[in-house]
Amino acid sequence: MAAPAAAARASTRISITWSDAPPIEDTDTLVLTIDGYSLDMRVFVSGPGKGEIDWSTVARVDELEGSTAANPSLRWTHLIDSRPPSSLPDQGTFTTLPNGDVVEEGIMFNPKSSENEPYQEVWRRLKQEPNAPYLVLEQIIDSHSDVSLRGEEEGGEEVEAEEEGVFLGRVGENALGIAKLKSESEHKFIAWRDRSEQGAWNRIYEFGEKELVGQILPSLPAEIPSDWVKGETVDFGGKKWIVRTVGVL
Repeated sequence: MAAPAAAARASTRISITWSDAPPIEDTDTLVLTIDGYSLDMRVFVSGPGKGEIDWSTVARVDELEGSTAANPSLRWTHLIDSRPPSSLPDQGTFTTLPNGDVVEEGIMFNPKSSENEPYQEVWRRLKQEPNAPYLVLEQIIDSHSDVSLRGEEEGGEEVEAEEEGVFLGRVGENALGIAKLKSESEHKFIAWRDRSEQGAWNRIYEFGEKELVGQILPSLPAEIPSDWVKGETVDFGGKKWIVRTVGVL
């Protein structure tokens, strides 16, 4: 899930190793870690699920007790998740390799074996240009109050994740839109991944009904509006959003 050290970063996964198996990489994974938030999309690029989402989450990121600058230990509290809940907390410990890549180690559910297994992931940070913008927007869903506190602390206790949410995130030239919507008897998971090229967004992946994606997850503007200020509520794409964080690197 890629450890944070700056206000924001974009990372891609190089490999994952389960237990004593050899390392593999069968996904195209992008993680945006942005001022305590994580937007994560992993898309199969080989195998029977090619072109489908392996896993996608939006989470709050917090350091665990005993975490150090050299070896951070982090926990991701999921706000929305494309997979069913796990019996294990999503957490890992990080070590930086001589080449600058980062190794994450922990225990998590392996969907291929249906077992909780030790894992090791190797992450690579994507280079950012000076003054690269970063942003997290959370949509105010009609059933929520004006300000959502999901995944944050209220009265000293952690608030449990809701079953739905809509988020947009950007770090530099990379952006993710991820949403989980509750309908009558099921949840719908929709998402996209964009990359900025010559000042315009190019759609890399899109999941869900096209009309619904357009209604719920609008493409971000090429330039972040000056009135998008952290903590403020803004109108965008016909919806109201909370600016969870915004800035430049």
